[in-house]
Amino acid sequence: MRIPLIAALSVALFACGSSSGDGRDTAGGGDGVNPTAGGSGGSGDSSGAGTTSDAPAGTSSADDVTVDEVRIEPADALVEIVDGQPAVPLQFTAVATYSDGSEGELGGSWAIDDLDVGGIDGSTGEFLPSGLYGGVAEISFNSADTPEVTTSLTVKLRIVDDPEMVGDPIKDAFDDAVNPDPTLAWAYPYDGTVFPRGLGSPELQWNGGGPTDVYRLRIDAPSFSFETWRTLPPPSRYVLPTLPKIVWDKLTGSVAPGDVTVSLQRYDGVQAYLPATQQWHLADADLVGVIYYWEVNQGNVVRLRPGVDATPEVFIQKPPGVTCVACHSVSADGSRLVASFHGGYSPWGTFNAADGASTFASDSASGFQAISPDGSHVVWGQSNDFAANTNGYLALSTFDSVTELAQLLTPTGSPAFPAWSPDGEKIAYSVRTDGNWLDFTQSTLWVSDVDTVTPGFAAALQVAAATPDRPAVVFPSWSPDSAWLAHGRATQARTRGAQGELWLSAADGSTEMMLGHACGVGSLSAGQSSACYEPTFMPEERGGYFWLVFVSERVYGNTLVDEVVETRRKQLWVTAIDADPTDGVDPSHPAFRLPGQELNNQNMRGAWALEPPDVQG
Repeated sequence: MRIPLIAALSVALFACGSSSGDGRDTAGGGDGVNPTAGGSGGSGDSSGAGTTSDAPAGTSSADDVTVDEVRIEPADALVEIVDGQPAVPLQFTAVATYSDGSEGELGGSWAIDDLDVGGIDGSTGEFLPSGLYGGVAEISFNSADTPEVTTSLTVKLRIVDDPEMVGDPIKDAFDDAVNPDPTLAWAYPYDGTVFPRGLGSPELQWNGGGPTDVYRLRIDAPSFSFETWRTLPPPSRYVLPTLPKIVWDKLTGSVAPGDVTVSLQRYDGVQAYLPATQQWHLADADLVGVIYYWEVNQGNVVRLRPGVDATPEVFIQKPPGVTCVACHSVSADGSRLVASFHGGYSPWGTFNAADGASTFASDSASGFQAISPDGSHVVWGQSNDFAANTNGYLALSTFDSVTELAQLLTPTGSPAFPAWSPDGEKIAYSVRTDGNWLDFTQSTLWVSDVDTVTPGFAAALQVAAATPDRPAVVFPSWSPDSAWLAHGRATQARTRGAQGELWLSAADGSTEMMLGHACGVGSLSAGQSSACYEPTFMPEERGGYFWLVFVSERVYGNTLVDEVVETRRKQLWVTAIDADPTDGVDPSHPAFRLPGQELNNQNMRGAWALEPPDVQG
């Protein structure tokens, strides 16, 4: 049966012993120790030994008794706040144990290291929860002659949402369930997903229920819990509420960084079943910068600020005669964008990233380009050998000229898909040995030094080789520290119809690892998990992760379900990659769909850069 709701505030004490409390009264000689009569005080049900300091300090002038240790009561307290209920204070006390075996309360100063969960009176030790967020905080106590002592405090925020007023018999059935659910299955998100802060709630999606089935969704962590009961007919989808409070913000603000358990149960009108459960990790990180991507259907490069923009912004001011702006790259500082036009021979031009104004438009064949971190120079010319199909080269120019300052040549094959490192020192690129600038199936990955002061390229090094089943190594992107390269391995360079994977390689070629979790290996079918292309790193490491946006033609829950290669939808997805990769271990995590992009577009080439300099906050 169900347990009644607990009071608005409960305190759980985890302790090794209790204070006996006959108190000590020190008359005269102020040595900074001021125990009060009557024992430890504090919470009436206190039984905790707490965190102690073993260094003796403080001497009574009356009998030369010393303080052996100090502890905080209650120790390791758990405070649970039911959202919307008045906050109830919790009294902390500092208890001294003296050399003669007696105990007494000490006076001193109190502090807490996380004001989001609440505040503590610096002189009395009374803690008052904020009611806004949960979290794990450190309570500290200091007196004049004793070392600082601390204890932990866990504040758990509990939110209950029951708009349909589901009856107790059904709620009891969920508690009493014993049978596994024969049909219920999560469709999105994926088990093990790492989410950043600052985004809205993902749309939870699942299959296997009926039109009148009732569901119980629970999200639980040491410092947060959410519970709701809902009737959600197929295709079943749910977004955490935003009124009267934004639950996802409460969740991430209370838990990040930390893990949450997400459980979903179904009641089919006869019985309730055991839950389908997932684990998510909430990172202590916000996504920064702007993602610029190509809306293929519209022929536009648009931009989207993750967590800020609800929809993409069309901002490019196309030069006269240009109807389509397509493949593009953005300087790491966010100041300038370079892109190709039309299709076919694909000439290139540059734009001011702040307002989309055209700064230069060439009529020189290019296809794909790389732009320097400060936007001053461009490497271009992937399509300049399209007609002859001979070995080509990439040219180095300033952003506003086709004058070739230097050429990147390869002994065999032609360079393709250039990418400029954030430190400005290197270019990564594919070297193709068949086909043309866009349609080829054989290539390897290389890195070369680049110099814009004395223009030139040097010290070319092969970083990654092709594999028999994925012979095209394409679309490199540099990590923020210029130490790693994400790239694709595919059956062909053109993504439509390709079987593609993502990989991570050290920039010196010393190690590489497949980003299988990002592509859905273990979460999706083999056909779906081999539909990953075009990775690009976020320009900063955040929360211990590199964040990578990429293109995938996978299904999206029960929203985009077309699996036909010729018609399935390209969308942008984001994965967290451990910033300290271990050789041979997949450092990626299951990806989430980038919110804000339009479902009815084919979206490609997500280039991630900092905010344009003149619009930074």
